[in-house]
Parts: sequence; C-alpha cells; structure tokens
Amino acid sequence: MISSDKKQLDKGMQEFPVQLVARDHFVDGTDLVIKEAPLEITVAYGKQGQRKKELIAVTMRTPGDDFNMVTGWLFNEHIIHQASDILAIRFTGNYAEAALQENAVLVELAPDLQVDFSNGKKFVTNSACGFCGNAYFDAAAHAGILIPFSGETKISLETLHRLPAAIQNLQGLFASTGGSHAVALFSFDGLLLKSAEDVGRHNAMDKLIGTMIKQQALPFSDCIAMFSGRLSYELVQKSLAAGIPVLASIGAPTSLALELAGDYNMTVVGFLKSDRLNIYCGSERIAHLKTHHPV
Repeated sequence: MISSDKKQLDKGMQEFPVQLVARDHFVDGTDLVIKEAPLEITVAYGKQGQRKKELIAVTMRTPGDDFNMVTGWLFNEHIIHQASDILAIRFTGNYAEAALQENAVLVELAPDLQVDFSNGKKFVTNSACGFCGNAYFDAAAHAGILIPFSGETKISLETLHRLPAAIQNLQGLFASTGGSHAVALFSFDGLLLKSAEDVGRHNAMDKLIGTMIKQQALPFSDCIAMFSGRLSYELVQKSLAAGIPVLASIGAPTSLALELAGDYNMTVVGFLKSDRLNIYCGSERIAHLKTHHPV
C-alpha cells in the first residue's frame, strides 16, 4: 500500500524527456520536474437558504496537500479565523483528464462567518510571486505566437556554458544582499544585451523587457534569456510575449513552463553549468552535440 506521503510526493512531480549534456556529449533520458498547476479557489458562504458562491482566487502551486494550503491561505488573508470556520473542502474541477479535476476547490464556509466580497476583489497569486493577473489560464497560455525554428543561426554549447559565470558577474544586488533574482539577455553568440535584478524574478524580467522596448531593441528573435533561478510558467509566458526563443537557467524548470515552451517551439535549457546542462525542448537551436549515447 502506498503511503499518503508518497502519493502527495508523486502528485508534485512529472516526468519529461531530456537530453543530458556533459561537455559536447549527450544522452537521451528523462527528468523528474517539479509540477506547477493552477488552482481555482471558490467559497460558498452565507446563511442557510441564502448561500452564495464566489471564485475568489487563482493560484499557481505544486499539487499535493491542497486542502491544507487553501485553509492556511484563507487564514492568512483573514477570511477565516479558525479551522471550524470551514465546514468542508472538496475538489470540483470539471475536466475530462483526471489530473486536472483537482485544479479547482470549493470551500464551504460556516453560515455564521461574516465575510464581504462586495468589492469584487479577486486574489491572484503565483509560485513565482507575481502572476500576470489573468485568471483564465488557457487564454493567457495561448496569447503568444508560435516561434519558428531557424536552421541558419544556432547556439554553440561553448556559448551556453559561459552564461552562468556571466550572469553571476551581473548580480551586484545579490552579491551584497543574497536576496535578489536576475535575468540577462544575450545574443546567440553570447554578447550581453541587458540585465536586471529584483527581489521578484517576474519583476526582473519586466525591467529587462521594459528597458529593451524603450530602446526600440525589438525583435528579440535571436536572443537568449538567462535566469538565475527556477524557470516558472510566468517567465516563459513573458518571454513568449517578447518573442524570445531560448530560455536558459541555472535552476530547474517547472512542468507548466515546459508544456508552454514546447507548445510554442521554444528552447529550454536547465541546470546550466560550465560543463553540463539539460535540454528539455527545442534542441534544434543548439549546435555541435557530437556524440549520442541512447539510454
């Protein structure tokens, strides 16, 4: 019998194909990627016979232990004050795919609990602390344009392997405080175009793109966005809106980030170091993968 802890752990991961590259040799394999998925939170409130339902939040999270997360979130937002303010929580997702059925919850609040949603406030949160604000994830995901593969310009492994040291040298805030994220934009041959830092990785990305737009530096078609940490759905979404075809990170991508990037022909490189990297999708843009050892 599988323990509940093991089931929760399995919910939080998803297997993806990957090309594992060490120096200029690679093998095809698989990688366990942290799962990122939306969760809609709806509450039912009011006295018996006068109950109302309200969608109050959409959050990006790693599935597993959702009811405890929702309970804690409601408490932290001062919607509930104790556990007894919640009568029941259940999944209500109406999707054909079983895994997606747990992407929506209904919270039955106690009839005597005083709540006020008359101002229409909606909470939108994110695993990356700054989702775009659009609760309709399908619309948000498909707001981009398919990025074509071009056989003319490719990125060398040597260029990719230089990027971790390059972005580290650009992190003045992090060097002083240890509390910032960074993103840098490079040309395909490794020339630095612009970098930005912020306490929020999504803010750093907005700063970078905003600067480039003001400089009329569009398009970003032959550029690499290099990130100092985890690559989330939101960062892929912002890169897609800017037309950036290649995303690289010293950290891991999330499942939803890879799904969106794959849908739009983007290239994603994770766990990038000076001597190794993982290619999750879009390997057509990377040159000189010399030796192939199938798993």
